[in-house]
Amino acid sequence: MQSLTALLLLWSTSVNALRLGNGTSVEHVVVQNKTKQSPTFQAYYETHAGRGMWKWGQALDAYQVHFGPHAALAGNMLEIGVQSGGSILMYHSVLPQFHYYGMDVNRNCVNFQDATSTIYIGDQASVPAWATFFSTIQPQLDICIDDGGHQAHQMLTTIQQVLPHMNSGGFFLTEDIHGQNDDYLSKFFHPAADQIAWQASTSRVASVHLYPFVLGVQISGGTQFAAPAPAVSVLTLEELVAALPQHLGAAVELLNPNWQPHTADALKQIFSSFYEMHGGHVQEEPAECHNTMLSDCAMIVENTPQQNLVKAVHIYPNRIVVETQPAPPVIAAHRKGTEWIPYNGP
Repeated sequence: MQSLTALLLLWSTSVNALRLGNGTSVEHVVVQNKTKQSPTFQAYYETHAGRGMWKWGQALDAYQVHFGPHAALAGNMLEIGVQSGGSILMYHSVLPQFHYYGMDVNRNCVNFQDATSTIYIGDQASVPAWATFFSTIQPQLDICIDDGGHQAHQMLTTIQQVLPHMNSGGFFLTEDIHGQNDDYLSKFFHPAADQIAWQASTSRVASVHLYPFVLGVQISGGTQFAAPAPAVSVLTLEELVAALPQHLGAAVELLNPNWQPHTADALKQIFSSFYEMHGGHVQEEPAECHNTMLSDCAMIVENTPQQNLVKAVHIYPNRIVVETQPAPPVIAAHRKGTEWIPYNGP
């Protein structure tokens, strides 16, 4: 599918050279497609059938915001957590010039391998597994999505191992960070802040982003996400939090020349202040459907006050911009697809 799309679009390609994090250059093909546009992640997911897939709605929104600008580019993406392969089809549809790499412990996932999809059987919590991946499979990535085991130690190992291998302009995303299940603040967010700050100390990090259950890191270079213009600017984190309920459906900025948000201490303080974005009680509809293969199954969140209020937190080297919700949102994950593979892991 990917190679056919490339042939159809050869008439309108141009080359855009990007700089890799290791100082070498790679050429990305920019496609100006005037006759056929890639679908959005949300639109694709809504109509998906066949191979099973399960994504939170706010994660799909984050995909569109941060991966959407890559739709006309060639690159390499990695998804940890292949599951039943439905997401592979989504990424090939929305990012048609990308090669998909999938990492999973389920050996049945190798059945999804083809010319545009490479499946690597490995444990995301294993440092040797990551060393093998980067030395023998793919050394550099433009997009990485951690939708794997969802345990804090697995997520931490992943962000520590992957960030140094992200290309200029790339984006790293961890999803399904559910604060009600584990102490993600001390076991994931705070040590992750140390890794992000270390990368930022060499000007590798352009911005850090929080959404409900999601952490994203934008690598410097390429097209950067621009936060909305703020309705008001404040000087302290306490003033920022206090101002949010007064500006629903808008954005509030913290801008203080004496404070650097990308230091480890500052990131830990920010992650702590907005930790309730990853809380909320999750209900199954219908009841107890999670461990079944029923297509009609959804996870619905009983929102925390912060989830009702905060839409996104964008952390730049010199400021923070917080987007607020105009009204309490519905946070949900609706299962899609009917084809599910059996588990075959270690």
